[in-house]
Amino acid sequence: MADLRPLMLWLANATELLNLAQGRVLELEKELELEGPCQELTGDLEACDEAMGVLDEVIMSTFQQSVYYLTKTLYSALPALLESNPFSGAGEPSAGQDLATVPEGVRPTLAVYQAALELTRHCQLHPDLVSQTFGYLFFFSNASLFNTLMEKGSAGPFFQWWRAVRIRSNLDLVLDWLTALGLGDIAGEFFRKLSATANLLCTPRSCLCKATWPRLRAEYPALSPAQLHHLLRHYQLGLGRAPPPAWSPPPEERELAATGDIFESFSEHPPLLLPTQGFRLRPGEPPAPELLPPLCRLRRRLWELEQGGLPANQRAMAMEGGP
Repeated sequence: MADLRPLMLWLANATELLNLAQGRVLELEKELELEGPCQELTGDLEACDEAMGVLDEVIMSTFQQSVYYLTKTLYSALPALLESNPFSGAGEPSAGQDLATVPEGVRPTLAVYQAALELTRHCQLHPDLVSQTFGYLFFFSNASLFNTLMEKGSAGPFFQWWRAVRIRSNLDLVLDWLTALGLGDIAGEFFRKLSATANLLCTPRSCLCKATWPRLRAEYPALSPAQLHHLLRHYQLGLGRAPPPAWSPPPEERELAATGDIFESFSEHPPLLLPTQGFRLRPGEPPAPELLPPLCRLRRRLWELEQGGLPANQRAMAMEGGP
């Protein structure tokens, strides 16, 4: 996670600076309305508009790169949630408990989530962006796990009760841990598809065999007709046992169930929405005392870089005034 820290700092700082620039633009526009055309004010407004465009690009780029880094890290950790046995570990984790006590298959995924949360807090990322970062991570986790389950379930042991109980237990461990971290609501929203699938597969065979297609469609609305049909068609009731006729979709849904896409699309992730309130820095308010030294260092560094690009004769003249 240390490699991700500079990106997260850029994201946090650019978000605050964009809010300040937006506030300055509003001030300039009001001044222009009162004073009329003014070349200096117009120039300042154009400079602010340009800065806002750059900051917007920085925010979008750093957010995309941050979630890409985190999802790439998660990619190798997630499959264990489908394949590991949670009942062989030391027990259920609780808030503040060491990750070493968590079942081995769950541990790598939780470690990524926890490290990401600690990083966002250390970098003082805006709360809205923290929520959206984890929304993206949970979206990716849900889609990745669900697609893996749908791909391997038809050929492996996943679509049966005992395996589903393990998956449900692993998912519960993850959701409980995330709830203790204050991320339960976001996780519950984005893991809805995988959670519904685990619940369906966890249903005792005797009860599931009595269910009908309309009833299952009503109880598991998170699953599309094609996804539900795939799960039921490949569910392992036992050697030589065929799916009950009541599991067959009605004529009006038969074609959609047979030809629809069973996989989740990674391109349908939630869009990034920039915060509109709750900023640490506010236009017109002096910065906190602890921010003044780093701001002065930054100002000095920017001034030095600017002077370094001037011809030698102009640089010497500028040095007399200082930043």
